[in-house]
Amino acid sequence: MNQQLVTIITPTYNRAHYLPETIESVLSQNYLNIQYIVLDDGSTDDTPHILARYKDRLRWERHPNMGEARTVNKGLRLAEGAYVCVVNSDDPILPGLVKTAVAFMEAQPDVLVAYPDWQRIDAASKPTGEVFRREYTYAQMLREGVCLVGPGAFIRRAALTLEPWRDPQYRYVSDLDYWLRLGLHGRFARIPRVLATHREHNESATVAERGEAMAAEHVQMIERLYSRADLPAYVQMARAESLANMYYMAAAYCLPENYPASRRYFQRSFELAPLHYLEHPKRLLYLLSVHGVPAVIHRVLYQRWQALKMRAA
Repeated sequence: MNQQLVTIITPTYNRAHYLPETIESVLSQNYLNIQYIVLDDGSTDDTPHILARYKDRLRWERHPNMGEARTVNKGLRLAEGAYVCVVNSDDPILPGLVKTAVAFMEAQPDVLVAYPDWQRIDAASKPTGEVFRREYTYAQMLREGVCLVGPGAFIRRAALTLEPWRDPQYRYVSDLDYWLRLGLHGRFARIPRVLATHREHNESATVAERGEAMAAEHVQMIERLYSRADLPAYVQMARAESLANMYYMAAAYCLPENYPASRRYFQRSFELAPLHYLEHPKRLLYLLSVHGVPAVIHRVLYQRWQALKMRAA
C-alpha cells in the first residue's frame, strides 16, 4: 500500500543546541514517505553547520530573518504532502506520530486538523509531565481563548486552500489566530495519544517576552476575528464572552510589570461580560485584587505566588 506523502516543516532561529534532537526525531519516524523541510530564519549561531550535516536527508534553506510566521508560510508554499505538520526546532516529536496521525486522518476524511496529546520537557529534554488535551470544539476554543491545538498537529492539505497562511503581523498568537480562522471551515479532532513534546525553557518567546506586546496581540486578534462578515450565528452569540476572556488573559499577561495596562484590560473584560465573573468567582477575586490592592503590594504577592508555583512544579 502506498503511503501518503507527509510534509514536515521546521522553522528555526538560533536553536542550534536543540535542533539535532528535533531533526533526528523526524528522520527516525517509522514512516518512509516524508518531505522534511528545515528553514533557517537567519540564525547567527551554529545552525547552518548543523544543517549541512543533514543535506542528503532533508531539504533546508536559509534566508534573512523575517520571523516565524513568514518562515512557516514559506514552508507551506514548498509543501507537497497530502498532510502537513509544523514541528518547532526545540520540540522533538515522539516515535509513531506520523504513522498514527496519517492513519487517524485517513479514517476520518472530514477532519481538517488532528492534534495529539503531548509531553512537557525541560531544557535538558527531561520529561516533566504529560498534557492530555480536551476533545475539540470550536466554540470552546473561541469562548475560552485557549489554543486546544498544540504541538504535533497535522493539517490536511485541502485546509490550505481555505486559510493558506499564518498572519505575519502576529509574533505571539499567529498559531491561535490560524486555528480560529481555519476552525470556521471544518472539524478538528484529538488523537488520544502522547505523540509530541513542548519544551519549556527561558529562551522561548512565551517565557522570555511575556508582557504588554503579547497582551495587545491577543486583543487585536480576537477583535479582528469578530470584524469578519462571514461568522456563523453561534460565533456571533459568543462575542461578549470570547472578548471578555481575551481581555482577561491580556490583563494577566501585563502583570506584574504594567499595572495600569492590566487594570484597563480587566476593566474592559468586566464591562463586556459582568455575569461571566459571577460564574467564575476566582477571576472576580483576582480582578478585585488588581483594582483594590496597591501595585507595590500586589507585585510582592504576585512574585511570591509565582515562586510557589515554581516550587510545586
